[in-house]
Amino acid sequence: MERKGLFILVAFILMLSCGEQPKEEEAVKEKLELSVIEMVTNPMEYENKNVTFEGVIGHICRHSGDKMRVLQKDDSDYSILVMLKDFTDKFDTRFEGEYISAQGTLKTEMRDLGQQNEDEEHDHQEGDHSCETTKEAIKRMNELGINPEIRTFIELQSFEIK
Repeated sequence: MERKGLFILVAFILMLSCGEQPKEEEAVKEKLELSVIEMVTNPMEYENKNVTFEGVIGHICRHSGDKMRVLQKDDSDYSILVMLKDFTDKFDTRFEGEYISAQGTLKTEMRDLGQQNEDEEHDHQEGDHSCETTKEAIKRMNELGINPEIRTFIELQSFEIK
């Protein structure tokens, strides 16, 4: 009788361990393959998620070198900011125009455009005409379905230049 009880216990444990497998498969599905357009037009859906994407390197910051813009491959109206973090020394301006496949965590920050507009109106009074450029950029973002109050960016984790 003791053997039969042990056999039932082992069978029960095996059944429980088999029940855990779908969770592992779900974890694999957490890695989302997205387009730049999907990320910038609906960033809150993917916030803090691990994403994989492809695009064209449009610009690498010449000032700090710690960020770049990646453009949608087939529509350069859409781009996403990529923070290079530990990879800063791996990029320079010669990569602009190259295709990239990248993985990272999508992050968002809320911007107070009302305060920004007030600050720019003050600058405009001082002779800086940048407020018109900002207003045009906000208008264009709205036309493209991008919420200008949400700053969307990727914290880079891995990449491959293609």
